[in-house]
This record gives sequence, C-alpha cells and structure tokens, in this order.
Amino acid sequence: MQSKSAGFTLIELIIVVLLLGIVSATALPRFLGKAGVEEITAQDQIISVLRRMQTQAMQQTSAAFCHQLILTQTQLGFPNILPCDADTTTTQLTAAADQNSTLQFNIPANSSLSLSLFNTSAVTGGTSQTLPFVFRFNALGRVVTSTGAVIATGLRIEITDAVTYRICIEPEGYIHSC
Repeated sequence: MQSKSAGFTLIELIIVVLLLGIVSATALPRFLGKAGVEEITAQDQIISVLRRMQTQAMQQTSAAFCHQLILTQTQLGFPNILPCDADTTTTQLTAAADQNSTLQFNIPANSSLSLSLFNTSAVTGGTSQTLPFVFRFNALGRVVTSTGAVIATGLRIEITDAVTYRICIEPEGYIHSC
C-alpha cells in the first residue's frame, strides 16, 4: 500500500494568501478607519445635552425656571434669553463660554456635519421641521413645543455626514439613539 502525505498544495496556499489579502484590503479600513466617528461623538454629546436638560426640567418644576432649547443646523443649546414665552422668537444661542459647556452642543467650524429634525420618533418617515426649532421639556420629562403643547409624535434628530445617525425622543420622554 502506498501512503499519501497530508498537507496543502502550493496552489491552495496561494489562493488562501490571495483571499486574505483581498479581505484585509477591503474590510480592515472599515474597522480601523474614522468613518462615522465624528457622527457618533456628536450623537453622544447631543444625547447628553438632552438628557441633562430633561433631568433639570423634572427637578426644577418652578415657573421661574425655563428649560428651553433651540436646535439649529449646527447647534443645540439655550437661547440668549429664557422666557419660555410663545411670543419670543429669539433663535440666538448663548456663547459656550457664558454657560456650562455640558448644556450646549456646537458642530466645529471645520466639520461637514449637519443636523436635521423630524416630528416622529420612528427611524424613518415623519415631517421635516424647519430649523431653528424651539422646544423644551415639561415636569414629566416629555418634549413639548415652546407653547407647552406635548409633541405627541416625538422627535427625531439626524446627524449627517458620511453616515447618518439618529436620536429619537419618544412622546413619553425616552431619549435614545435609533
């Protein structure tokens, strides 16, 4: 009887090395690249600002406090004045140096990120809202308009550049990435 020697042929080894080269050239840049990093960072910062403002609105329920926010294409934060008054149309945000930086988000000047807003907490669909958009949180933590009416459909903020990330604010007040 003849015994066969076990092992790989030279052609099999070349094919395996070639396949590993193709996979590493196409897949590794996705895992090691920076695509989406800026969007994820912005998403985390915006969620932090929203949750902090929501928590303050639930703790400081006196009429003397106003927990109003303005969302523009490049910013989320407090307006210059905080009357919580439906007649006020100010859309200017306070400077970051004037207030606690954890209560405001600004897209850097050299970034191509943009923010957009929809009136639904679902991942797709909804009506696009014109920016700047003024909203606040009530004592129950629900998102309401500047007049105090609860936004029954919730809100969805989209952060767009190379990749789109979404933040949903449910009608009950739950803020999460979606």
